Amino acid sequence: MGTFSEDFKIKKVLPEDNEQTDIKSVLAQNKKIITFVGARCNGTSFIVNNTAELISASGIDVAVIDATKNKNDYYIFTKNEEKLRLIAEKSIKELKNGFTGGIKINEHLTVYTAIPGENPENEQIEQILETLVKKYSLVLIDCDFDTPLKYFEYSEQIYLIQSMNVLAIQPLTEFIYKMKNESKLDESKLRIVLNKSLKLDSITEKEIIGGTAFYNDPTASYMQQLFNKENIKFIKIPFDQDAYREYLDSIARCELNVKAFPIKFIQNLKELCEYIYPFVRY
Repeated sequence: MGTFSEDFKIKKVLPEDNEQTDIKSVLAQNKKIITFVGARCNGTSFIVNNTAELISASGIDVAVIDATKNKNDYYIFTKNEEKLRLIAEKSIKELKNGFTGGIKINEHLTVYTAIPGENPENEQIEQILETLVKKYSLVLIDCDFDTPLKYFEYSEQIYLIQSMNVLAIQPLTEFIYKMKNESKLDESKLRIVLNKSLKLDSITEKEIIGGTAFYNDPTASYMQQLFNKENIKFIKIPFDQDAYREYLDSIARCELNVKAFPIKFIQNLKELCEYIYPFVRY
């Protein structure tokens, strides 16, 4: 899967002189920034939060930053507690000033989110990422189609979360098309997570993956290839009814517990974790 290149830099804007800071010394071979994006209801936040919990359980310091418009993590991890809401409200804002103070999920996992409707992560992105990579080995960014493209530029890998729902392909390909048109897309970063994978009579997994490789204008008058469907790396997370039931229950309880999933499903998630962070050991 590769590691950060030696010339990876994040600019740190200082109030006095806008000096550029090279953070090569901060990013080591076991430091990663990863982005995840997909259409609504495809399970992007599910993938981010549960892989984060699994990887952190192995002793890796992980940060999740909720860069979505809806801020689902605000509802999940504040647990309707005023103390946690106050932490969430200022957690991303403090990152811009060099302070790490998100919601502590466990010894090695911290979540940074904000009040829904507020998007403090859209400004001073370099400072936010620089603060995170100094403290954490792995930074997972939960994105949507409104997330600033700069996050994808700085990430080492971009995971496209796609289900078997063909109606979810168009908005995802439209987003990738936007990135490509603005010269923000590095195809080598792309990976596909075929989430909630099922065997269907009408369409195959391979056809779903092939569908994400092309942008089709809604009028069917224009088509553009986004990436080589034969070369892209992908992994399947099969649909598991028991895991899905447990997840819905956990959301209602405002807590996540990946250990409650069926063993086979956990193993599927662990395989994805090894894609995301090959240094993890269970």
